[in-house]
Amino acid sequence: MSQNTSSKEDFNQTLMTSEQAHGGDSLIETAKVFVNNLSTVCEKDWTLGLHQTFLLMLIIGRWLLPIGGTITRDQLSELLLLFVGTAADILEFTSETLAENTVRNNPSLVYGILCIWTWSMLQFPLDLAVQHVVCPLSLRARGFPSLFFCQYSADLWNIGISVFIQDGPFLIVRLVLMAYYKVFNQMLVFFAVKNFLVVMLHLYRLVVLALGARASLRRQPEVLKGERGGPAEPLESGVSPGAWEGGSKEGVAVPLRASPGASEDSPPTP
Repeated sequence: MSQNTSSKEDFNQTLMTSEQAHGGDSLIETAKVFVNNLSTVCEKDWTLGLHQTFLLMLIIGRWLLPIGGTITRDQLSELLLLFVGTAADILEFTSETLAENTVRNNPSLVYGILCIWTWSMLQFPLDLAVQHVVCPLSLRARGFPSLFFCQYSADLWNIGISVFIQDGPFLIVRLVLMAYYKVFNQMLVFFAVKNFLVVMLHLYRLVVLALGARASLRRQPEVLKGERGGPAEPLESGVSPGAWEGGSKEGVAVPLRASPGASEDSPPTP
């Protein structure tokens, strides 16, 4: 009797194992069919769809994350608007460069473009571009560098992102494609000129900010000198300020000034 029971249990376990194996095989077959269906789609469209989905997930995910104590809601909305424009530029960079047959047939060039694309993604986790720091007055005594980096920290971060993370690397890649690989088309030339203008305008803004910080630092001694001097007009009247601050002003003699239009030969008033 015990032998029949053990044989039935072994048969049931074997049946369950075979069903699990069959279920795993069917799942693998379903995945293969899904991948084959995806491969029937144009490779360029599939790559572009992945890039678009990834960038949209970054922006929406940053919007849904808790704000925390680093930035305000106003700064978050400004940051999301910056991310939308940045994502459009990055998407244009990948779709426009990888669409060329010369680029797609060169694996090393494709890897280089994808590395630049990955490098440009590093700006999304950071929110320093909208954090405006209030500089203490003690920084003015430390000199120009401390005042400059504290007063314009958000602007400097925007300039650094453009020159070193986004527009600068994109410009280098496009120039290499045009100069070395002889890849020319209307959109490639247009965006290369656009990247060049953006980089030059950011460098011009950097110079303007530096000149403004230096001018404010030069005006500081004049402001401090004016604050220390104070108004001296009440002393010219011959009456001390303490006399006016007292409780009674009846015994205070106020000297009269001659009007500018009065003549020296005029008779004294009785």
